[in-house]
Amino acid sequence: MECDIARREPAAPLSNAPRAKKAVDGAIDALRSDIVSGQVAQGARLPSERDLAAHYGVSQPTIREAVRALAAMGLIEVRHGSGAYVRGDSDFLMATALRILLQMKDVGLLEALDVRTALGLQSARAAALAADESDLAALEDAYRALDDVSGLADHSALIGAVAGFQIALSRAGRNELTSAIETVLISLIMQMQLKALRSRGIRYWQDQTVKFQSDRMRILEAVREGDPEAAAAAMAGYLNHQRQYFTADEELATLRLSDPRAVRVLDELSPRSRR
Repeated sequence: MECDIARREPAAPLSNAPRAKKAVDGAIDALRSDIVSGQVAQGARLPSERDLAAHYGVSQPTIREAVRALAAMGLIEVRHGSGAYVRGDSDFLMATALRILLQMKDVGLLEALDVRTALGLQSARAAALAADESDLAALEDAYRALDDVSGLADHSALIGAVAGFQIALSRAGRNELTSAIETVLISLIMQMQLKALRSRGIRYWQDQTVKFQSDRMRILEAVREGDPEAAAAAMAGYLNHQRQYFTADEELATLRLSDPRAVRVLDELSPRSRR
């Protein structure tokens, strides 16, 4: 197939659509396989519908339907007037899948916090063992950003800085899957907290942030020292304090992620909504 498309080298021929399946299902499976295997590179523009149809041996309407399906899955982004591109944002795929799962299962916010806690403890241990100088620098920068909250004068900046420390710790654990899931959960939990309690004003949020700073320091010190058990213990204290804060507020403690307010927050977390 002749097309202007970026590939990973060495690149194998693109897959052929399975004949036993309905044409559109076969085209979806074949194109999806080529994307996830790296035969079609992240960020690459897909060939024209005509070229894809010729390669996979199906009609152009079939390819059009397959592209729409893959766009709905989040694997492809259709840019009007430009064409279809393979998404280069794996966080988008994780956020999309997790958002749907959380809503379908009618998960409570505290249940999401339980999962976040389990992953957070593992990330803290892993960070103490695996963090390199760049990871430590990122974690220290995130900590220092919370040292003087007077400079964080709006809710979004403050919540972003708090989430930034937690995400930096997760990334320092060097497990991409754990980090991807945690990033979604961290953002969800922080944004839900903000939505429910925004009326309390920026000073309230600044005071709450300061209260948790000693927990953050203990985490940072344990990771610096390469002590996984101390890091996990410090993280447990931090997240336990967060849980106590949530359970003390009836609105947060009983909130389900199928609630319309939670649905709006989940939609706002989608990278597409922030484009």
